[in-house]
Amino acid sequence: MKGILLCVAGMGLSVVLALAEETYSSVDRPGSGGKADERFAPGLIKFEDADLAKVLDIYHELSGRTVVRSSALPGAKITIRSQTQLTRIEVLQVLDSVLAQNGIVMIPQGTKFVKAVPKAIAPLECPPVVDLPREQLPDCGTCITYYVEVKHQKPRDVVHALQPFAMLPNSILAIDSANLIVLRDFSSNVRRMLEVLERIDKPDPAEKTPVKKKKDTAKRKAAKAAQDHASNK
Repeated sequence: MKGILLCVAGMGLSVVLALAEETYSSVDRPGSGGKADERFAPGLIKFEDADLAKVLDIYHELSGRTVVRSSALPGAKITIRSQTQLTRIEVLQVLDSVLAQNGIVMIPQGTKFVKAVPKAIAPLECPPVVDLPREQLPDCGTCITYYVEVKHQKPRDVVHALQPFAMLPNSILAIDSANLIVLRDFSSNVRRMLEVLERIDKPDPAEKTPVKKKKDTAKRKAAKAAQDHASNK
C-alpha cells in the first residue's frame, strides 16, 4: 500500500518528537548522546512512493528544524525502507542520501534551519563547515564544506586527482598561497577525496635524503674523480 509507515511503540512519531527541544542534523558529531543516539528499529522508517512534501514533514520532525523549501523542487516520489537499526542522526543521513538521489539536496543552516534545494542550484548555497576527522564524516548525501591543508604538494597540482570524485560542479577550490583546498560537495564524496589526498600528499623522494648522506655521496664522487684523474696520469 502506498504511503508512509511510521510508528514508535504504538505512538505517533510526531507526538514523540514534538517533545524534543533540541535540533539535529546529519553532520552532528557521532556519539553525542541524548536523543541524537536514540535508535529506531529496522523497518520503522518506510516510504512507499511517498510525496516529497510528506517526506520533508517527517524530516522536520526528526531534525527539529524548520525546513526551508525551494519553490523549484522536483515532484519526486520517495521509496525507501530501513533494514537495520538506525540512530536519529543516521536516519537523517539516509534521508539526505535518498533525497539527493532524487535531485533534492538538504543543506543545514545554523542550528534551526535546513534548506531543501534542487541539486542544480546546490553549488550556489553555503553548506556548513564540518571539521570531523575523515573517518567520522558521514558516508551520505549531505552537502558540506571541508577545509584541508596540503602539506607537501601544491594544492593546484593535486586538484586533477580529486576531480573524478566530485559530484557537484566547481566543488574543489585550490588556494596555493595558503596551502589549502576547500571542498564543497556531498559528505561521501569528500571522504573519498580526503582518502586520495592522504595517499598523494607526500614529500618528494629527494626531500627524504638526509643532508649528511648527500654530503657523503658528494665526497665519494669527488674522491673517485681524483683517483681516476691520478690513474690517467
